[in-house]
Amino acid sequence: TDNSESPTPVAATPLVQKEPDAKASAAAKRKAAENATIRVNTIKLDNLMDMVGELVIVQSQLLESSRQDNGNGVSTGGDSALQRNMSQLTRITKELQHTSMALRMIPVKPTFQKMGRIVRDIGAKCGKKVRFETFGEDTELDRNVVEEIGDPLVHMVRNALDHGLEADAEERRAAGKDETGNISLKAYHQGSNIVIELADDGRGID
Repeated sequence: TDNSESPTPVAATPLVQKEPDAKASAAAKRKAAENATIRVNTIKLDNLMDMVGELVIVQSQLLESSRQDNGNGVSTGGDSALQRNMSQLTRITKELQHTSMALRMIPVKPTFQKMGRIVRDIGAKCGKKVRFETFGEDTELDRNVVEEIGDPLVHMVRNALDHGLEADAEERRAAGKDETGNISLKAYHQGSNIVIELADDGRGID
């Protein structure tokens, strides 16, 4: 007979699965929703802007009419229900106009990056050492404005490289400058305007 002892069975350790943090999950979903985007045809955006513009005009006309007599010789006072409703309509119309305009706003970063590539290409072709810096890339402009400033910026950048920056490193050193030229492109708010500023540390354009 076999007198060897049979092995003592070992109880299996239960696998504990940690429940996901509900708050973290909700925060992740909110972040994903905030970053979600969809492609919209620009014609649809233009039509939306046109309709909002017409709505603003009609709202202004209604507001003016509500301030006048109601046609029966009775003045509509400032505390009337019509006046309160018109105030509410005015507020909603302004918010809708602001939101619809924001839909057309895009950052200038892609345009600035394009200028950076042009600087590198022309600098290499001309044999000029140049450092390109950008500021305010997240500044947003209307899509149509961004498209319109593209060609003028290319022309200005070319001028800064071809005519602004000195071609001779000795000339720059004699003027107390670094051999590497600097070109900067900035976008920033100034009051109610957005300024696009291009600068270089060359000798200037005659």
